[in-house]
Amino acid sequence: MKILIANTLYSPDMVGGAEISTQILAEGLVAAGAEVCVVCATGTGVDRVSELNGVKIYRLRLNNFYWPHNSNKHSRIMKMIWHAVDVHNVLMALKLKKIIQREKPDIVSTSNLACLSIGIWRISKRAGVPIVHTARDYYLMCPSSKMLSHNKSCERQCGVCARYTGPKRTASQRVDAVIGVSRFVLQKHLDNGYFANASTTGVINDCYLPMQSDVPPVVSDVLREGAVRLGVLGRVSPEKGIEVLLDQLCRDSSLNNWTLLIAGSGDAAYLAALKSTYNDPRISFVGHVVPAQFLQSIDILVVPSKWNEPFGRVTVEAYSQGVPVVGSNTGGIPEVIEPNSHLVFDIDQPHTVIDKIHEAVRLLKDPQTPTRLRDYAESFSPKAMVEAYLEVYKNALKARPYSVAAAHQKVTS
Repeated sequence: MKILIANTLYSPDMVGGAEISTQILAEGLVAAGAEVCVVCATGTGVDRVSELNGVKIYRLRLNNFYWPHNSNKHSRIMKMIWHAVDVHNVLMALKLKKIIQREKPDIVSTSNLACLSIGIWRISKRAGVPIVHTARDYYLMCPSSKMLSHNKSCERQCGVCARYTGPKRTASQRVDAVIGVSRFVLQKHLDNGYFANASTTGVINDCYLPMQSDVPPVVSDVLREGAVRLGVLGRVSPEKGIEVLLDQLCRDSSLNNWTLLIAGSGDAAYLAALKSTYNDPRISFVGHVVPAQFLQSIDILVVPSKWNEPFGRVTVEAYSQGVPVVGSNTGGIPEVIEPNSHLVFDIDQPHTVIDKIHEAVRLLKDPQTPTRLRDYAESFSPKAMVEAYLEVYKNALKARPYSVAAAHQKVTS
């Protein structure tokens, strides 16, 4: 089986979880015996081909007014023009067409398509190649990919987004199978009319990235004395809900001798404001960390996101280290929380986060809890994710209506 994977970025260009999962999937498919090539965008150099760990990589220089993955600021008008071009990027689509003609894949597996082109669906359909799309964010529904306004999740598409993304919705009808990294993100697309013709819909959760650390697991002496070491890991920004947690901890008197480690980077002004507002010796901002070492230094991880996270990989990473997680009831987070722990709090009732932290402390008194959490993390292993995708690809191939060979002849005509 030959698989062409399309995603905005690919290693070593990493912005978020999509790039990690795409690389794990591509290399896992190679290990399973598939032939894999990846097409991604780049903001530097020229179009080029390379290879990494058995994966052939096409890096296509973006044809648009600017490269969005840098720190340069652009005017609102320029952003609108950029997104208008991005909806139907004809020049990028032509590049994609040549690659599909050259590679003749059996399956086209698309993911984040910003900077590439939704034209890949039309080209693939004309070539008779089954299309499997993975919804990892809200790019098809919102220019920012987040459906976030004023640090709050949008419950529905606004009028501007609906008009802007209309062509994407129409183009999505060409997709044969659609996968969501959570039931939440998949249903969000289906409810808004996307992928109406897909014969297969389902959920394949992203996987955790196996961690290496020389630090052995830590048993908390502090916890046995009634205190708790809390941690937050990830980007430090308003929509991540860090202030929800800080407000509740600072006004609560029921937790004894707690400490909170906040790991991750963020806007310098925002970090400074947090440190000034929550000037408490129990709170430490530790910046960039080695995730495994950080997770082994805390008792409980808190994921207090205010916005609808499509998945929440950090939760599974914590479980792989035997660390319980208290998470908000937003987006895909509740789907990832280990079901027997019931550690989901209501973001609209912020005080409930303290209740759930108390429950997590009680869980930690059971010596079987870390083992149970590690076992649960295995259902999100890279191996499980790759096997699930292979099954979807095989079923898509069985369902294709006519031969790829005949269609390849059509697309070149």
